Amino acid sequence: MAFRTFITPRTIYYGPGALQSLTGIGGQRALIVTDPGVRAQGLVAKVEQICASGNIKTAVFDKVEPDPSKETSWAVFALAEEFKPDLIIGLGGGSSIDAGKTGWVLYEHPDLAKLAFMDFLREVGRRELRKKARFVAISTTSGTGSEVTSAAVVTDRSVNPPYKAGFGSRHLVPDVAIADPELAASMPPAVTANSGYDALVHATECYALSQPSDMIDALAIWSARTIFDWLPKAYTQGNDMQARDKMHLAALQAGIAFSNGRLGIVHGMAHVIGATFGIPHGRANAFMLCPCFAFLYPAYKARLISLAGLLGISGTDENAMINNLLARLDDLKKKVGIQLAIKDSGLDKKRFDEMLEPISVDYFNQVNRSQINSRMSVEERRKAGVPASLDDVRGLFLHAWNGTRAEIK
Repeated sequence: MAFRTFITPRTIYYGPGALQSLTGIGGQRALIVTDPGVRAQGLVAKVEQICASGNIKTAVFDKVEPDPSKETSWAVFALAEEFKPDLIIGLGGGSSIDAGKTGWVLYEHPDLAKLAFMDFLREVGRRELRKKARFVAISTTSGTGSEVTSAAVVTDRSVNPPYKAGFGSRHLVPDVAIADPELAASMPPAVTANSGYDALVHATECYALSQPSDMIDALAIWSARTIFDWLPKAYTQGNDMQARDKMHLAALQAGIAFSNGRLGIVHGMAHVIGATFGIPHGRANAFMLCPCFAFLYPAYKARLISLAGLLGISGTDENAMINNLLARLDDLKKKVGIQLAIKDSGLDKKRFDEMLEPISVDYFNQVNRSQINSRMSVEERRKAGVPASLDDVRGLFLHAWNGTRAEIK
């Protein structure tokens, strides 16, 4: 039996009050990467105060937008070049942490900043980090898991549709992750719902697509169960610290799971509609989840049935179990104010219709960038749960628009 690797941050501080752990992480100069909303909540000032108490000088980049652009990440790098930190702190949701990670890579390897975007993405995994700085991730939302993952996402908006690219390297796992649920208490209900559903997709898609693993499966299932139990309460009672703590830890554990396992078609297609239509990432995942799980069922039948069983979902036969699993996933959306169909979200139908073909081509081309996928026959692709044609991709986007899915049979 071949051995496997499992990677996590060196240190994880979690639970109410965990932010105070910043006093003991060392360092002399910290660049804080965040967004205007986190700054407005007073969280940047709190981190600056804690750093000052530990004699750590700080600089702040607070212009990260949702789905951070290449330009934003390169601006983080420019400030790092000027300030020369030995710590980079990603403070916020996944966007701030990912922009911080990207800026960190460029700070460590300035030559990468001169490459074309696709060349940059290919080269990242070959480079080691920590020659100049360590990375600290402080999550303020309970969703992306970026505080513990080996991945980051950056969007190239110079192309149409925008290209939202995920890239990864074991070196990108933060040195320190801080998951203090008190920082998430100010999230409004919609952000709570979107980020919480993002974490649920991390857990369930990872379980469905990854090879069986006692390490990964335990984290994914615990996270999914916790989210089903606690997301509705975090959504309706945002000041409930127990619910916030449960969701913060569930998001973190789902992040560790997928970072050591994998994600796939749900996230890939969600990235496309998120970048193109400005749909928040967690909500885009929610729209794509059930259509994609129905599409994946023939290829990943055993894992999806196992997922349903471990979540306590039964049925008169295997098909019924999967229908009941998808119904439960839809039911959670209803409980936290997420529409079942993109068409009910306020997106203009004309805009969707205009972009359906470009986004379908874009995603199909992404799939074909894999040498393994490109060599498969149509039949082999479908058996592997890989879109075999533009019609497959177009159909999944249309299912998401209408809130429908392929029949389970």
